[in-house]
Amino acid sequence: MLNDLPTDRYIQIDGINTRYWTLGEQGSPVLLIHGQAGAIDYWYKNVFALAQQHRVYALDWVGSGRSDKPQKTYTIDDISQFILHFMDVVGLSRASLIAGSIGGAIALKIVLAEPERVDKLVLIGSGGLGKEVAFPARLTSLPIVGELLNHPSPGAAKFMVQQCIYDPAPYLNDSEFMDLVLHNMASDILQFQTRTFRTMGNFFGIKPDFLRTIGDRLSEIQSPTLIMWGKQDRAFPIHHAEVALKGIPNAKLQIFDPCGHLPYLECAEEFNRSVLEFLAG
Repeated sequence: MLNDLPTDRYIQIDGINTRYWTLGEQGSPVLLIHGQAGAIDYWYKNVFALAQQHRVYALDWVGSGRSDKPQKTYTIDDISQFILHFMDVVGLSRASLIAGSIGGAIALKIVLAEPERVDKLVLIGSGGLGKEVAFPARLTSLPIVGELLNHPSPGAAKFMVQQCIYDPAPYLNDSEFMDLVLHNMASDILQFQTRTFRTMGNFFGIKPDFLRTIGDRLSEIQSPTLIMWGKQDRAFPIHHAEVALKGIPNAKLQIFDPCGHLPYLECAEEFNRSVLEFLAG
């Protein structure tokens, strides 16, 4: 399946050579936003199903995947502005956002900054909703320790898959998938994303000041929102979903069980069906 992916395209966004996909010829536009150490490749179980009814866009945001990795530090707000500029360049005045993990925090920043640009919102195991975050992420916030951890290895890739996926065995036995994970744990990617994480989190979790920039404003979000969470998510615990459900006026929650941090991979058929129904509603 990883050999049968959409054609890579590249575009300049704010001087950054940016990899993206676009597919589908009809329907309303949808933009996919991956999480930390992610890339557009991880949507391989979703893009073709979504493209049956929608014009689908997905990008490797700055510092990730096969896009450029500048040396400067980007905050989550900076990345959200980068994605808005991507929308400008490809001619997307408005789109539905489907975003996972830290990508969810980015999407929340987008809808709060420019609500008129967001049709519907899908948050998948989203960051930015609570203090708790997986211990390995907190470790990377420590000076020196974080830098020492920013070296890819097959063992580190295996650990990441075990942390993120409820039943990791099929993925651990898939050499193509593990190569993808290892590629997206390259030193330059991890260094970039460690710098970003330190702007929003520390050893104790997500910083209160950062949480307030989202949590205090959830009631402003008018876009219909689907919150999707794996019951066994170890990156961001499931009670963070309740924060979004209570805070966003027009939100509903779908829980996948059993499932870890990546419902779009682990429960792809149910995920695709639910997202398409939500977008059509």
